[in-house]
Amino acid sequence: MEHFNLRIPSNKKYVKFSRHVLKKFFETISYEEDSEIFLIELALNEAIANIIEHTYKFEENHNIDIEVIYTEKSEEKYLEIKLRDYGEKVIVENVKPRDLEDYKDGGLGVYIINQVFKTPQWIDVEEGNLMVLKKQL
Repeated sequence: MEHFNLRIPSNKKYVKFSRHVLKKFFETISYEEDSEIFLIELALNEAIANIIEHTYKFEENHNIDIEVIYTEKSEEKYLEIKLRDYGEKVIVENVKPRDLEDYKDGGLGVYIINQVFKTPQWIDVEEGNLMVLKKQL
């Protein structure tokens, strides 16, 4: 198992930083599937951006904790990303991708996350929210 933890402020400029750290992590574990790494980075980008926008309402004085875990079992490789915020509770039933037939800018974050990680899990925590993204690589 390989893993890292990262705490970032709820500031948009740290979204790119988080993607960069994730990319370096993949280099560290010698995982080189560039197209898959790109999609995972994109989904992470969207998840963090959603926390900043919807949970923290663009307030920059909050924290987002990110934990990335990579495991290998037999010949199979797995990635798990945990995103933790300390804001208002999310009503999970309301977290839905928008209709792709509704042509407009933005609003595709949940769709992208669901495409890359299939079914995000929401873990009930005392304060804030914990979203867990799992993927077999």
